[in-house]
Amino acid sequence: MDRNRWLTILVLLLVLILGDFLASRDTLSSEPPIGIFLSSKIRPYLQSLHGLEDELDFDYQVFDLSENYELAKHYAQSRRFQTCVAIGPEAIRLLYLYGTAIPNKLAIMALDLEKLVGNHTLCGIDLRIPISFQLEIIEEKLGPDRKVAILYNKAENGELIQRALKYAKEKRLTLVPLEVEGPSQIMEKLGPVINQIDIILFIPDSVVISEKIVSHITKTALLKGVAVCGFNRFFYETGALLSFIIDYEEVGRQAARLVEKLVREHICIFTPPKVKLLWNKRALNILLKSQPEKWKNLGIREVKK
Repeated sequence: MDRNRWLTILVLLLVLILGDFLASRDTLSSEPPIGIFLSSKIRPYLQSLHGLEDELDFDYQVFDLSENYELAKHYAQSRRFQTCVAIGPEAIRLLYLYGTAIPNKLAIMALDLEKLVGNHTLCGIDLRIPISFQLEIIEEKLGPDRKVAILYNKAENGELIQRALKYAKEKRLTLVPLEVEGPSQIMEKLGPVINQIDIILFIPDSVVISEKIVSHITKTALLKGVAVCGFNRFFYETGALLSFIIDYEEVGRQAARLVEKLVREHICIFTPPKVKLLWNKRALNILLKSQPEKWKNLGIREVKK
């Protein structure tokens, strides 16, 4: 076989090899590198998804468990994705249960993520606002030497209350833990101490938190000169002096930045959400009328008296 023919065959082989390489590269690049698993279409999850999509600098594919759980489960078990984000507890459980082939997993939009994922390495954003941060803000804005009551059930929040007792001492606050086993015990425990406390701090607790209970406690507290602090906009609308507000879209944007760290730098970050403070002028005015000496000197620049 002459030399020219050999060269022709060699060139054809190189072209075929290069063509196969480019085709396979294009196929790989067309596959979404990020899988997003959504628990359901409730508003907070959709808000976080919107923030994630707005900030995410990668191609992605969304799987809604409420629409097709089996499809989401199939893709969690497959090797299609190197990186996945789970939004909400149902999606988090699915991803950590079935996504053993996925090296990079990130979880958002759930309380107490460590309890959800067990012994797995945890990357993501926990919706639990650190109790140390809440007590720090209370001491800074509402003053030291305050008595702060917290209603809770032991099974759900016993460990958190133990941490809170420690932080309260560090912040010159007196914590008054009020353990309840059911809603019927709430006023039974709160009634005897309502005139001795300054603040009621609500935390996420399935026994305590209901709109009816929160509304009744808040109105009763305000009339007695006791400030209420809560953890979402509902508390503000009910009459809480201070509400710690989580912006769910911002949680999604935070998550996108954590994905960037995870994919590009292989850095796994676990962090609480960013929080803004929402002050209630109407509640402050009621407190000033009911207990003026107690509330006249506050370090709250955000609220005009």
